[in-house]
Amino acid sequence: MRFFSYMSILVGFFLASGIQQAEARPWGEMKLGGAIWNIMDGADRNALHGAYILPPLSSLYSIQPSVLVIWADEGQHYFAAGLHKTFYQQGAFSTALAFHAGLVDSPEALGDNVEFYSALSARYQLSAQWATEIEIGHISNGGLGEKNPGSEGVVLSLRYSL
Repeated sequence: MRFFSYMSILVGFFLASGIQQAEARPWGEMKLGGAIWNIMDGADRNALHGAYILPPLSSLYSIQPSVLVIWADEGQHYFAAGLHKTFYQQGAFSTALAFHAGLVDSPEALGDNVEFYSALSARYQLSAQWATEIEIGHISNGGLGEKNPGSEGVVLSLRYSL
């Protein structure tokens, strides 16, 4: 919970610094956030999410390739590659969808080593380089394992344009 307090202070600081429209960055964006997982089953898991989102591919409908790493509080790690697509933008506000396929190093709780992560996010551009984002995500093995409990999470992130 302390992490979200620190994030709120950072977001407030950047809001006070003025809002500007995001401009395309040739090196993409870095994203770092804190998550609460198992929101449908007691919200008893925490994780740190880190991602590198490449610049949009104009020849492929401005889809952005991305890599994602999730460090869970009980020692699990999820390493994935995926796609990110902004589908609505109005001023400093935008929404996006993301899909990742990857591997988890401790599959006991999720049922398989191969896991898929999909997310819906809302982003607010704070300045030319900084943005904040809230994301609702779901991780699941898509029926590949003997069990497929899946899990839902909420992630609050800061994004930095390189």
